[in-house]
Amino acid sequence: MKKIAVLGAGISGLGCAYSLQKNANVHVTLFEGGQHIGGHSNTVDIEVQTARGRIPCSVDTGFLVFNRKTYPRLTRLFEELKVPLALSEMSFSVSIDQSLEWSGDSLNTLFGQRLNLARPAFWGMIKDIVRFNQLATQLALQQQNSSHGTDPTKLQSIGSFLDQHGFKTAFREWYFLPMIGAIWSCPTAQMLEFPIETMIRFCHNHGLIQVQNRPQWLTVKGGSKQYVKRILDSMHPDRFKLINEAVLKVNVPSAKDIDRRVELISAKGVHYFDELVMACHSNQSLELLHGIDAFDQSLLEAIPYQENKAILHHDSTVLPKTRRCWAAWNYKTAGSQLGDHEVSVDYLINKLQPLPFSLDEQAIIVSLNPLTAPKPKTIFAEISYAHPLFNSAAINAQKSLPLIQGKSGIWYCGAWTGYGFHEDGLRSGELVAADLIASLHSPLTRPPLQSTN
Repeated sequence: MKKIAVLGAGISGLGCAYSLQKNANVHVTLFEGGQHIGGHSNTVDIEVQTARGRIPCSVDTGFLVFNRKTYPRLTRLFEELKVPLALSEMSFSVSIDQSLEWSGDSLNTLFGQRLNLARPAFWGMIKDIVRFNQLATQLALQQQNSSHGTDPTKLQSIGSFLDQHGFKTAFREWYFLPMIGAIWSCPTAQMLEFPIETMIRFCHNHGLIQVQNRPQWLTVKGGSKQYVKRILDSMHPDRFKLINEAVLKVNVPSAKDIDRRVELISAKGVHYFDELVMACHSNQSLELLHGIDAFDQSLLEAIPYQENKAILHHDSTVLPKTRRCWAAWNYKTAGSQLGDHEVSVDYLINKLQPLPFSLDEQAIIVSLNPLTAPKPKTIFAEISYAHPLFNSAAINAQKSLPLIQGKSGIWYCGAWTGYGFHEDGLRSGELVAADLIASLHSPLTRPPLQSTN
């Protein structure tokens, strides 16, 4: 029986381990160094004071929503595990420098701040939104019908695309950059370097550039901890083990090593495995792996991560001043020039997940990188998350990742191999599991050990 280690118990590691342990010829050991199992699937149990007394509830602070159309693997996994689901939404609001507010939920919320009716630039933004959606849809369909891929050396950035097609400042700063900055949890100035083709493909697939036939968004009833528990409970006891301790170092075998197993040094000892799946962030893999070659290092270095601070609280003063503009996702910046000012997103959980009390009774919010800290007495929890940063170099590195999969028994998976979302993490974990099992059955196709030259 082959011994396989999976490092990281987020959706990628859980999905990979879940797929691997179905094979009777392998034993899987899942390592997680943090106190929490599940990665961005992080449910916090709280008690909320209402007029009816203190009411307990479970709130997700990382992974929140998905849909059946663009999350097919996650949908299939949830169906297999019989995970309870509830309807959700993806409404969006923007607040600029405490002077402009709007939400895209309806005409009433679009002009929720009635001053917008008298702003010529606001009407220009709406016109540009329609024009962008039409242009982006055309480009997305062209991509689908193209018989060949785009030359990776000629990937056009979002900033260049917006300049080329003459999209005005109001469209950029009041709509487009807030939207993509909120989706990818990163500064808008960095998103300007993101390849436009990749962004358009994502937005088209997720129904973000169409008015009709948008997918219905869903959430896990009772919090994402429900599916994490179901995965762990379903593992075969003779083929799976969870070790909750930090991994300090991984020594990768070379062609000169007599013992060609992977050496994993944890906080409590040394472990040896036939194969190791790095189901963690690219920068974490880079830090832990010792003995990989320069090419492997360059691919991991090309996809950096950014730390983001999430605060779970009930301070509704962080939301738009105009209550009509309250949405599921509330984007806010302290200045009119997005590239020069900090930004934050406030997720209104009442609109995203079913809670046992109404919004009128108590607003529950997760603030990501808040511009102004919520009142201390309103805070339930503070969590640090990290999200990948994408540009053309990162996209090119993703395309080269298959070249290093399985080399010296090291495999890589994570949301960073795709768009950075839950479906990407699960997909990469399942694909690595399938390729790893196939390589064990076909030794002639196995990648070589690291060169010592």
